[in-house]
Amino acid sequence: MAWQENCHVKKIDLGLQRVSSVYKRLKTSTSKKPYTITVAGTNGKGSCVAFLESILLAEGYRVGVYSTPHLLCYNERVRVNGEAVSDASLTEAFSRIDKAREKVSLSYFEFGTLAALTIFEKQDVDIQILEVGLGGRLDAVNIIDANAALITSIDIDHVAWLGNDRSVIAVEKAGVFRKNQKAICADKTVPNSLPEFAAQLKTDLKLSGVDYKVEKDGDIWRLLIDHELAGDFPIPSLKGEHQIQNAAGVVALLAHVSDDIPVQKTSVLDGLQNTFLPGRLQLVGTAPDIYLDVAHNRQSAVALAKFIKCKEYKGDIHAVFSILDDKDLSKVTEPFLEFVNFWYIAPLNIDRSEKIECLSEFFNRHSKYQCSEHKSIESAFAKTRQLAKKEDLVICFGSFYVVEACLEGL
Repeated sequence: MAWQENCHVKKIDLGLQRVSSVYKRLKTSTSKKPYTITVAGTNGKGSCVAFLESILLAEGYRVGVYSTPHLLCYNERVRVNGEAVSDASLTEAFSRIDKAREKVSLSYFEFGTLAALTIFEKQDVDIQILEVGLGGRLDAVNIIDANAALITSIDIDHVAWLGNDRSVIAVEKAGVFRKNQKAICADKTVPNSLPEFAAQLKTDLKLSGVDYKVEKDGDIWRLLIDHELAGDFPIPSLKGEHQIQNAAGVVALLAHVSDDIPVQKTSVLDGLQNTFLPGRLQLVGTAPDIYLDVAHNRQSAVALAKFIKCKEYKGDIHAVFSILDDKDLSKVTEPFLEFVNFWYIAPLNIDRSEKIECLSEFFNRHSKYQCSEHKSIESAFAKTRQLAKKEDLVICFGSFYVVEACLEGL
């Protein structure tokens, strides 16, 4: 893995030509082609992938999942039937890829994508769910012509690669669409550029708020759609009202593709209630309550802040926080500045980490509450747990790397 991280000229190098050429060398003519669902979007991809996986496993399908990034172990990125694949499976796949690539240079993400596809082929999965890493059109998973696609949400993120215009970003996400493919967009405020692109391509796209609708009624939510999967559902196991939007998009997609991969409503109910995904409003401690969340852009930060405000804690609120230098620090922290009482900041253990000096200057300028600097997220988390009282709340967010460090510090 260390070699892969440094063997290519760029950490992030969008484009399909190199990875596609190697994939063609790896693919055998007798290979069974699994049914492929590609999931793209700004936020909610991991949750939707997890919901899909849980439901399809409940139905009895053999399912392969490729989802990034990982939190504690690289193997988390590639799962077959709900289990992370072994070191041996990964290293065997990497060896095949290294031999097949000859002089073609591949990025870390491209190696991982090809490894997942190679493993799913060998494991003879019925369905493979591929999560886009960045964008869509030029992301490595887009070398596969997916049978179905789900766009979760569209917001401004990864500005250096995707720009700062939602209409342009929407088309980048829609790059995973294909002619006659069945697709869902779960974002009710989707820019017109996305359905227009789908219409030009003749993608069979269904839109949230147009082709299906969602209502919340106490402890249930209701899917309004012209299909037998319509009706009432309990609140999903993943916390936060935004997860209803994600769950609805997943069920709408399954309704849309029901002729190809039929699923019973009992499997949907079971799957939504038994989905687990670390780092998404994950409660890891009580007295005080400690939540970990990978929120790292404006949209996900707003969802996290809304969840925290609904809890109405009587004690103080402590935040363990850091962020990458390509993220919008102001927009990610803005929803929390008025109610977080103590900030514990530290640099991330990665080259792209925002400098501690920049974090400190920002909070001293914009927050009326206390901010303390720490050498690492692990030490910041330890200090927070030491100081927080039973009636307080601790939230750890800003990056996948923050959640990873806090999980390791438990």
